[in-house]
Amino acid sequence: MARKTGKDTKIEVEVGTVFYPFNELTTVSSPVADVGKKFATSATYISDQEDLQPQVRLDGVITGFVITPGSSNNQVQVSAGELYLAGVSISVTAVDVDDIIRPLVSGQVRVTALTVDSSGNINKTRGTEGSTSATRGAAGGPPFLPINEILIGYITASYYQGSASGATTITTAEINSESKERSFIPSAKIIYHDGDSNNYAGENVGVVELGTVLPLIHAAVVAGPGTNRRRVYAQYHDAEFEEIPDSKDYSFNDDIGTVKSKAYQDLAEETSLTTPMWSGAGSNYWEDIDDLLELIKNTKRWVKFYPDKDETAHKSGRAVIKVSKTMPLEDTMSASITLEGSGQLYKKAS
Repeated sequence: MARKTGKDTKIEVEVGTVFYPFNELTTVSSPVADVGKKFATSATYISDQEDLQPQVRLDGVITGFVITPGSSNNQVQVSAGELYLAGVSISVTAVDVDDIIRPLVSGQVRVTALTVDSSGNINKTRGTEGSTSATRGAAGGPPFLPINEILIGYITASYYQGSASGATTITTAEINSESKERSFIPSAKIIYHDGDSNNYAGENVGVVELGTVLPLIHAAVVAGPGTNRRRVYAQYHDAEFEEIPDSKDYSFNDDIGTVKSKAYQDLAEETSLTTPMWSGAGSNYWEDIDDLLELIKNTKRWVKFYPDKDETAHKSGRAVIKVSKTMPLEDTMSASITLEGSGQLYKKAS
């Protein structure tokens, strides 16, 4: 079998995209540590072009919804607020929430969760009274939350014997206005492509990875068990590819960055590996002012390297593409291509 030469190769580059408007993402099914933390998109390669950056909307509070004691017995006031729910921004005006129920037995508490639904209503979900507990769904603990509603805080009402109805004003100590499901917590990181079985056990698509797992704290009943998480929505562009014509002499370097550091009480400087990185270069013939090189220069795009143009196996990665064109007096006009790689260079079977 003859050895391959550069004549057998093919270079493809991102030249277009398919747009996906805000849609709900589904969590990956494995490994267990990634369930509820990684959410797969429908894009094989999420575009990293400056004007096409993906956006993530995690169901949760954007601003507002501060809970304070009300002026009437067993009442709280909730300030105006804005939140994301099902990928849509919802604004809610300030409102009084009445009928916070206290426990009937001295020494016990009853937790009420306040949530917002897609119509902008503030709803109460009452837990079971009992001795103070941190266990969700248990007596004296916070209840499980309604499905597809967003938590804005808790009222932990204590026993009051001063009247037959147990009615008295809610105190600041009984209000937990900090515990909210927030749209910016946990943080979200874009994995523009999550590898495949030839690289590591990735999803082979673009992925949104959250800083921590979204817990199963939403359920159809207050006692649980939890069945649902908050929803994750995203909009993004999926890259489409085209071969770079008249290309030659391409090369790439698959590398990894390092960080050197020295901490308190260390006796010597330490070196650790960091994010994989790569670079590449090549040449192209050119003859038109408006050509493919003009489209892709000075932008960050996906690039594919095929060692055999008739096979599907290739390397792929994101890079900032820089172009330098020459017009020699007695030679063919050519362009030097520099690829400043970003992130990992993937080994792909197809």
